[in-house]
Amino acid sequence: MTLMTNTEISGKSHEQNDLPSTLFVTDRLGNILISNEFTAITLGIPLEEILRSNVMDLVSAGYYDYSITMEAIRTKKRVTKKINTNRGFSILSTSIPILEPDGEIQLVVTTSNECPIEESKLEAEKIEASIINELDNSISPPDIVAESIAMKQIIKVCDQIAPYDSKILITGESGTGKEVIANYIHQKSNRSNGPFVTLNCAAIPSSLFEYEMFGYEDGVYDSKSKGKIGLIETAHQGILFLDELSEMPLDMQTKLLRVIETNELRRVGGIENIKVDCRFIAATNCDLWKLVKQGKFRQDLFYRINVIPIHIPPLRDRKLDIVGLVSRFIDEFNQKYNKHFSLSADEFQHMLSLSWPGNVRELRNYVERLIVINNLPFKNMNEIVTDWFALDHFINNNQSHFHSLKDFTTITEGRYIEKVLDSCQGNISEAAQKLGIHRSVIYRKLKKMEENLENEH
Repeated sequence: MTLMTNTEISGKSHEQNDLPSTLFVTDRLGNILISNEFTAITLGIPLEEILRSNVMDLVSAGYYDYSITMEAIRTKKRVTKKINTNRGFSILSTSIPILEPDGEIQLVVTTSNECPIEESKLEAEKIEASIINELDNSISPPDIVAESIAMKQIIKVCDQIAPYDSKILITGESGTGKEVIANYIHQKSNRSNGPFVTLNCAAIPSSLFEYEMFGYEDGVYDSKSKGKIGLIETAHQGILFLDELSEMPLDMQTKLLRVIETNELRRVGGIENIKVDCRFIAATNCDLWKLVKQGKFRQDLFYRINVIPIHIPPLRDRKLDIVGLVSRFIDEFNQKYNKHFSLSADEFQHMLSLSWPGNVRELRNYVERLIVINNLPFKNMNEIVTDWFALDHFINNNQSHFHSLKDFTTITEGRYIEKVLDSCQGNISEAAQKLGIHRSVIYRKLKKMEENLENEH
């Protein structure tokens, strides 16, 4: 079940009442994760304060006379009631619980419209039905989070093109989920019973590329070597996913083009053409057309592979997807590490404010880090997590300064020790105990870090 933007949820109600819609999205504890300005107006408090609140805080403070969100959490059922605010608004609200596969609450979406007191029960039922209809018609695939309009449109396109064998080019920044989308197309296609084979063009040395892609016959290396089928043959009656297509050597681009045009290949050292039947899906985080103009990518291959383009926007442009992704990752890592981590509203707002240059991959790593260090003895977890994110940023922007893995490890360990020392008010013995090392190790590692930084400068 997917969440929708405020515009999506309230669209039909706008047509009925021509009034703005209030909106709450809360977690299973009632902490408010998403709201909007009109909600703040109905309560007479800043939006920032709402986003730091639990819905029961608002009830206790007299802003609402009742919380249907908490009723929906308690009953795990849809709730529709008229709620009165301290500012004189009478609001018909509907809370819809979004459930996990095991029946537990994941999120609760509460949306409403200002309505006259004399509004009929029939009108209330019509508004409720319109909301439920929107939600029921916006179901994400179980393995893909699609809360944003952009991702819903991508899923819709994938559903439409999956039954055909047209070539597809998926573009987007690193970590946006290009392979996830390619896998989804495979699952929805007529080739779902066939293999899904990934060829990472950036991971294969140029000297071995032809062997990996086309395979080779017996005796190619020496008289006793046995032959091997290539990845294209392995994908027979399935899908070959060409990841990082821009990194494919030019001579291999020529040979791939011939396979696409003829559906035949010849193994290295072979003399016979072999028929292949596979669908090609490619992905890149580069501007292929720019590479074509620079002579670094074949124009004819570009046109052959770019039959149906799919662009995945970066995570910073689809904030609503963060809601579902964070929830999924927390569940995943809680189960993996046997934890019971719950995200605070402040931390969630902090995550929404980040630009996520590494996109979904970075977000997943961030959530895992949150859960792993959750029980470490720091006074301010948000400060530590922010520092880890800053370290990521530092690494990404200073990779050229690290001459070796040893240099990087030295600096990282030193920064971490400094944070533990700060949490212990500089008490070396206490920090050593928390880190599980001897006092002398702290001095030695901090000294090595300082020497390394001095050498860099």
